Amino acid sequence: MQTNVNFLVAGLIFLLLILYHVSTQRRLSHSGHGIFFFCMGVGIADILLDLVTAILIDFRIPALRGLLELLLVLLYLLQVLFPYILFFYTETLRQVDGRTPAKFQVLPMLPACVLWLLVLSNHWTGLLFQVAETGLYLRGPLYLVTYCAALFYVALIGVRSLIHYRQLGKRNFLVIWQFLLITGVCVAIQAARNDFLMTGFGLSLGITLLFLTINNPYDHTDSLTGALDAQRFRELAQNRIDRKKPFHLLGLKLYQLEHINNAMGMATGNQLLVETERILREANPYGPVFRTGGNQFFTMVFSLDKYEQVCSQIRDAYEAPLSLGGEKVEFPAVICGIRDGESYRKSDVLLTYADHLFSSVPKTAETVLIQGNEETLKGFRYAQEVERFLNVALKEDLFQVYYQPVYSTETGGCVSLEALSRLYHPHLGFVPPEVFIGIAEKNDQIAKISLLQFRRICRFLQEHPEAMELVQNVKCNLSPAELLKPGHCRKLVDTMKEHGLHPSFFQFEVTETVATRYSDSLYQAAEIFMEDGVGLCLDDFGSGYANLNTVLQLPFSVVKLDKSLLSGICDTPKVALFYRGIVAAMEALGYRVVAEGVETREELDLVTRLGVAMIQGYYFSKPLSGEEILKLLRSQNKEDQ
Repeated sequence: MQTNVNFLVAGLIFLLLILYHVSTQRRLSHSGHGIFFFCMGVGIADILLDLVTAILIDFRIPALRGLLELLLVLLYLLQVLFPYILFFYTETLRQVDGRTPAKFQVLPMLPACVLWLLVLSNHWTGLLFQVAETGLYLRGPLYLVTYCAALFYVALIGVRSLIHYRQLGKRNFLVIWQFLLITGVCVAIQAARNDFLMTGFGLSLGITLLFLTINNPYDHTDSLTGALDAQRFRELAQNRIDRKKPFHLLGLKLYQLEHINNAMGMATGNQLLVETERILREANPYGPVFRTGGNQFFTMVFSLDKYEQVCSQIRDAYEAPLSLGGEKVEFPAVICGIRDGESYRKSDVLLTYADHLFSSVPKTAETVLIQGNEETLKGFRYAQEVERFLNVALKEDLFQVYYQPVYSTETGGCVSLEALSRLYHPHLGFVPPEVFIGIAEKNDQIAKISLLQFRRICRFLQEHPEAMELVQNVKCNLSPAELLKPGHCRKLVDTMKEHGLHPSFFQFEVTETVATRYSDSLYQAAEIFMEDGVGLCLDDFGSGYANLNTVLQLPFSVVKLDKSLLSGICDTPKVALFYRGIVAAMEALGYRVVAEGVETREELDLVTRLGVAMIQGYYFSKPLSGEEILKLLRSQNKEDQ
């Protein structure tokens, strides 16, 4: 009877192709990848031995009787080993702490150990098979015991997958059962018809299924750069954290990518991303490279010496001009390093810490390296506590409103108030506004906070109508999130009316950056505000690059000059001349001008001579609580009388 080996050949081809793809990406995959790789190696060895022994059995060469018996022993050992390896692999799919309980490594191995002893003693017992002097292969009385063992492990895998369905998840659960069904049918066919060698083919189909669904190394690969994505980073980093395996991270942020895209086109920006992946891969050829965001990359290093070497190589690459399309381009970046990544509890904490490091570096025209240390970690933990408390403060409305007066150079008194949000932490004290506002913007909470604060402002004015008699208006800040949130501006106007306040008493401040980047949304908001008489104020003018054509088309009535424009104004005539020119131009266009950041008498006298009508700054007053601002306004009113 000739044995049909076509299925074995087909299965071997499948596995060799998969082996090629997996081996090129093996160090980049998730926690169960090592076991999967070993499982595939056992499967390939099993098919090869099955193929060779089938050929030898068909030819019945007496001289090769000893070789055939040896190969059959090895084949039986592998066929006993594979079901146990498969069981262990399925256990890793449900692990939640990076470790599989020891009892589930040892106890299921006992049946396999018994069978291995049976296989190794078969030469003397002949219980599984015999090879006659003529080279004829004969089944032993316990021939089917290996199939029974395979069925035992199949049943064990099935039962435990049902028990731990939630930990496995729907996808993994279905894949396991599909694997069991495929291999089970093939094993049953070979048990019934020994001339059809279907077991190896079934294994190859099952492993192919695992490759395409769970262990596909290309599943989480960035199509542009070939780097792995954020999900794969979390999996690999969390696995090393759980197993206490040391690793260090080097991150790279291309903070000028948007500028490159606008100035040189998306094709150049994409080329830069591809070049970045190449630089990181060449600097760290034995570690994975991840693209965790549009302009953010990481590479993982497994020794401290290598970490320093890779860090130096990356820094050198970005301090020199990059070659893009045959041209040399200066392209600075922020590099961040985090040592001992395994000491962090969660991989998400590592990513958040890296974001904290990136954001703490001022963007300059040079490549900057920041290393995580005790000081930066302390700042990160501070930000984490603020973020935690922010959720509580939002839920319980724990924010406060402070008011900073705006003074008139003509009347000498307060003519307007700017409402500012403040947050007091029971242990940390007052949290700097730029800290909690930045966190709120990142977490999409700023619109909710602003609406809560605006209600507080309206209640304050409703309860103290005298304040509205003593100042011309109250200014409130408007963030990008509020502009982009449908219906938010209408809610602000409705809130004024709910408290019986006239909308014309309010002005909303929009920064120069927001005015240029979100002009379309701002136009829509301006239409809503103008219908009810709400004013708009351009804040921080001169702090950066402004598209004046866009700015001048918006219905601003007030322009606040950024405090950075005052730098050196008392010592440098050209700075003073430039400042006066801005003031004159804005007033000629019909805007009222506010000088922000005035802190000294000398600055006050100078900006007054330069024609500024209104002043805001610490020289007059810091932001005050509602009670304190009322005292100041009442005191001013008495003096005027």
